[in-house]
Amino acid sequence: LELSQSIKEHGLIQPIVVTRLDIDTDQKEAPAPNSWFNDEPASASTPQQSSGVVPLFQIIAGERRWRASKLAGLTKVPVVIKEVTPQQMLEMALIENIQRADLNPIEEALAYQALIQEFGLTQEMVAKRVGKDRSTVTNSLRLLQLSPKVRDALVNQLENFTEGHARTLVGITSEEDQIQAMNQIIALRLNVRQAEELATRIKSSEDVEAAIQQIDKKPVRGSELDSLETNFRDALMVKVDLKCNDKGKGTLVLHFNNQDELEGLYSRLVKHEE
Repeated sequence: LELSQSIKEHGLIQPIVVTRLDIDTDQKEAPAPNSWFNDEPASASTPQQSSGVVPLFQIIAGERRWRASKLAGLTKVPVVIKEVTPQQMLEMALIENIQRADLNPIEEALAYQALIQEFGLTQEMVAKRVGKDRSTVTNSLRLLQLSPKVRDALVNQLENFTEGHARTLVGITSEEDQIQAMNQIIALRLNVRQAEELATRIKSSEDVEAAIQQIDKKPVRGSELDSLETNFRDALMVKVDLKCNDKGKGTLVLHFNNQDELEGLYSRLVKHEE
């Protein structure tokens, strides 16, 4: 509804992308002239010609904008016609889906995986197609290593269990330990830094109960500093340690595990300013 209201007020700024699918009128009944705005979600047509072929257009990117335009009462919208193969059409639809703002982390990861498996793309190629850093794609795909119950928690957006929390559990080999750690994170309302400490202890062969006893579960600093550290972590996609004293002086430590993460940091912090 929000998108529809915006389109009603400002018009459709970004054109819908379609491809042409011609229909032989001798073999199949042509769509009605206004079928582009009927309940068929994926196609648009022009009025039937007297003979031969009827131009029919398939939406490959912009279905949400099409539906919102329909709700806004528009009868015409700008489109871009592209000549694409069926494989290219599927790839464009997947990329369009990834760029939606309302995808949960698992849906986004599955979309990246589909691009890699269906089209033989590398993570670097996927990153370029969707306009994101390779480390973003890599970290997203790592979420698929989590147990089904942990992935479901991300899909269902359980309280106090974010993508940052979930990433800390990647690498815990036991599915049972992953689930138990997740339950403790939620029950004790651990922040991401505490979840990282818990996961590190579990990965070091400690059982979950023993690891829980070892971490400090009481807040040792203000929630504002925790929030700031989380924002740094989400923006830079690496482990972050932020410390600050009462006078406002402190340290910000960025951790990286491999060359790709270092290059990702360089790209975000240095190239961005060049």
